[in-house]
Amino acid sequence: MSAQQLDVKKSWRAIRRNRLLVAAAAAVGLLGGIGYAFLQPPMYNASALIVLPPPPASAAGSTTGSQSIETQVYIAESGPVLLSAGQNVTPTLSTEATRARVKATAVTEDVIRIDAKGPSAKQATGLANAVAQVYLVFITTDQKLPGDLGKRTGARILEEAVNAHGGSMIVHTGIYGGLGALLGAIAGAVIVLARERGDRRLRLRDEISDAVGLPVLASVSSYRATDPSDWANLLEHYTPTAVDAWALRKVLHNLALDVKGGQQVSLTVISFADDDKARPLGPQLAAFAGTVGISSSLVIDQHHDKPSGEVALEIHLVLVDREAPHLDGTERTTRTIIALSAGTVTAEELARLAVATVADDRAIDGLVVTDPDPFDRTIGRVAQAQRRTGSRLPTLLTGTARRTR
Repeated sequence: MSAQQLDVKKSWRAIRRNRLLVAAAAAVGLLGGIGYAFLQPPMYNASALIVLPPPPASAAGSTTGSQSIETQVYIAESGPVLLSAGQNVTPTLSTEATRARVKATAVTEDVIRIDAKGPSAKQATGLANAVAQVYLVFITTDQKLPGDLGKRTGARILEEAVNAHGGSMIVHTGIYGGLGALLGAIAGAVIVLARERGDRRLRLRDEISDAVGLPVLASVSSYRATDPSDWANLLEHYTPTAVDAWALRKVLHNLALDVKGGQQVSLTVISFADDDKARPLGPQLAAFAGTVGISSSLVIDQHHDKPSGEVALEIHLVLVDREAPHLDGTERTTRTIIALSAGTVTAEELARLAVATVADDRAIDGLVVTDPDPFDRTIGRVAQAQRRTGSRLPTLLTGTARRTR
């Protein structure tokens, strides 16, 4: 039961994460429903009532028989009646078209209601009256009809169809538009779930932590840097939000890198070369350290960006290939972390990177997730075994703030 609940939650998260796709599918369905509503305009409904004579009574005052109302309803909907009625309206209708628009119903044992539909009020009332009149002709003449119905007289129209109701284009369009939007949203959700079923990328912090058995130290919003001017602006004018500042401070503190005096310390930040959201984490840490009084330098591909004087923290940014990660030729540092963005790495790729790091005789001190899933309420710092046995506690969404530029 718990696995089923987890699947439902995962599916709902996938739908919420891809809500723009679902909304687009719903919009397409809405437009399709509105278009169909215009192609099939709303129909007006009109009704005519026919009263039949009571069966003849005997001398003793009792009826000699009872007329079959079901038989008369059958006659009212029979082919000859509908064919003749369809020829007596404008525009003329075929038997099948008339059958689709006409419905006869026994209201009482002596009254039949003829309901008819039409694209206009005039056509609806005209068709209902035409069927009623042709029906009267059939049951008041000597034509060959079931039983003795051909000999009956006295049937008449109790109430002609005068007014028609319905036909509101607004209501008609709203119904079909809403139905189209609903079907479109369902189709969009099915597409999302089908696509997510084959997606093995890690999105939740607990999933990322469980993949390699390492804790998630913090979650940070990424800095969008696409050209050299962006990188220069990052290093010189980076101002994180309060949430990101606290997360970066926690990273330095958990790694014991926030000591402002004493021996120089260093940090290696490893990320995949094609992970655009995780690459800026090293420069973000270097820029933030300077704002809290920790002198720092940034090393990228053995290129040092050092300020004047001694530095307390040296940050090395190492970019590796996703398929074949290796750290040969990179300088050893005091601490090592892996930076990755949510929804870009599979468990196999992350484990491959962890193996390559350990093979280079480095200890991984933790993970930092950039741009976490907005609906991720996990923290990635509790062991999987403890999560299974412990009770669930409310979790604050952290690292979801976005820096405005």
